[in-house]
Amino acid sequence: MNQRRSQLTGFFASQWQGLSGWVRRHLEDEPGRTGEDLVGEVYARLFSRTDDQLPGESLAGYVYASLRHGIVDRLRGRKPTVSLDTPLGEDDEGMTLADLLPSPGDSPLDACVRAETLRALHQALDDLDPASREIVLATEFEDRTFRELSEEWGVPIGTLLSRKSRALRRLAVAMAEHRP
Repeated sequence: MNQRRSQLTGFFASQWQGLSGWVRRHLEDEPGRTGEDLVGEVYARLFSRTDDQLPGESLAGYVYASLRHGIVDRLRGRKPTVSLDTPLGEDDEGMTLADLLPSPGDSPLDACVRAETLRALHQALDDLDPASREIVLATEFEDRTFRELSEEWGVPIGTLLSRKSRALRRLAVAMAEHRP
């Protein structure tokens, strides 16, 4: 284990109770919220980074800032994200992008329709600009959060949400002809 990881582990080991208490004081009006959960999330997120992504000099400041952001997120409540289960539009009778993919069946026709639809989805994804494609793939297929992506890519969350929304609209248009 290198020096930065040792510092990270040592810091959390010695400060865990204090950090948990600090978070609890800020979340006291929120039932079911524990400080340990948020401290554990911050620790796991930091520990999963590569060595060159770990904070250097101001570890305590970075941890407290991360905890403060986590507290704000929890108090504000996470806003629902646009996903493949979001309705395509009012005139689409409640259909979602996920509805465009037929469920696998036993018949050769079902397999052919599914293969063609998947091919069309891959092509529609390839036709997106790289930034839009990356946000759709990261949030829909890799289960990444907008917060993680914002921190990693250095792009505001609002920008990521806009990119994804536009990308899903473009995918819906591209896939309209492949409705089962």
